[in-house]
Amino acid sequence: MVKVKRSEYIRISRTIVKKLFDQNCFGKGSVYIHVLKSGISKEDLDKVETVLEALVKQNICGKKKKEHGWKYYLNMDRYDKIKEIIKEKGSNSIIPILLMLQWLS
Repeated sequence: MVKVKRSEYIRISRTIVKKLFDQNCFGKGSVYIHVLKSGISKEDLDKVETVLEALVKQNICGKKKKEHGWKYYLNMDRYDKIKEIIKEKGSNSIIPILLMLQWLS
């Protein structure tokens, strides 16, 4: 796994969640990782999988095994957190707080 800085994690996770939200990926609708990697800068491409795994551990995203690999979707039970991630801007991010809560439990 690639080491991801806090600022990179916030930026990449916001992009991923926004993409999944815009494509209406809630359970039934889901996308492969190559779709999520499109539009991400080249230096951040290797960090997308690490960020996705962290989002899956926090139950913000889910993943399911399909014929051509893993497909990712948003967890409808965490809709309130998803909306907060999409709306937040700048340094007041809820994502590091969610990560800390996940690591403590």
